[in-house]
Amino acid sequence: MGSRVDKTVKEIKSLKIQGARNVAKAGIRAIMYAVEDSRAKTVNGVKADVIKATLKLSAARPTEPMLRNYLDETIGFITCEIAGVKTRSVAKFRASVVKNENEYLKQMDADIKRLREYGATLLTSGMNIVTHCHSSSVTGVIKEAHKRGKKLRVTCCETRPRYQGRITAKELARAGIDTTITVDLGVTGFLKKADIVLVGADAITSTGDLINKVGTSGLAHLARDHDVSFFSCAETYKYDPLSLYGVKERIEQRNPKEVWERPPRKVKVSNPAFDVTAARYINGYITEAGIVSPSSLAGIAKKKLEGD
Repeated sequence: MGSRVDKTVKEIKSLKIQGARNVAKAGIRAIMYAVEDSRAKTVNGVKADVIKATLKLSAARPTEPMLRNYLDETIGFITCEIAGVKTRSVAKFRASVVKNENEYLKQMDADIKRLREYGATLLTSGMNIVTHCHSSSVTGVIKEAHKRGKKLRVTCCETRPRYQGRITAKELARAGIDTTITVDLGVTGFLKKADIVLVGADAITSTGDLINKVGTSGLAHLARDHDVSFFSCAETYKYDPLSLYGVKERIEQRNPKEVWERPPRKVKVSNPAFDVTAARYINGYITEAGIVSPSSLAGIAKKKLEGD
């Protein structure tokens, strides 16, 4: 057990796989790899290999509660399977776990479809939209609205240091949407004519605060100054349940070389991957359960995570 799981972990760490939803889907598939590649001869042995895989995956990028939530549910499912003696044979146990992970993938596809539909209803023809970084949820909402015949103009922040905004710009332009890319702080001029800001989400706290790509918080402040609505596209699985108990989401620090490969001596380089946007700057979250206020998201997410 390990080679395919280790490859997935490496791809997540290097940002070859990026975006909370894509990371979560890759993690779910990696659990299936762990089950299929395990050489264990007992059910408990397979479980041990799966747990090892979850530990590697959850440590790949620290600010990814969506991945952690699915991994936690996987461990819960496996424990119940063993405790309930539902699968006596190793073969049946493997098949049961793989089936469970496939159900998660189906759920994710259904959730994102509903999210895109809710988001598309929020957008009206003629809107000027500002985005930051790359979010498959955001581009999905915009493309869904475009398919419905709504004429939209989108300005993408380039999002340094990894320029993920270029991914967004390329994807939207290919879909036939009027798209412009600007340097990050060049967005101020575009906000004067903007109608809405749409960003993704890596994590959401119990108070409705948003953890997303660094620069999001500054963009939210600018949007408020220009009286532009600010929305985050986020499945409820991005909610961090630990934040309810005062645990702060860890902000990942990326390799300084992403910012400056060879900085002068004594120059310190800071490269946080994310920042925190306070709930008061967010008009709402576009989710698979509808468009909800920051204050109500935690309750909705908690019910879904608990299976209510």
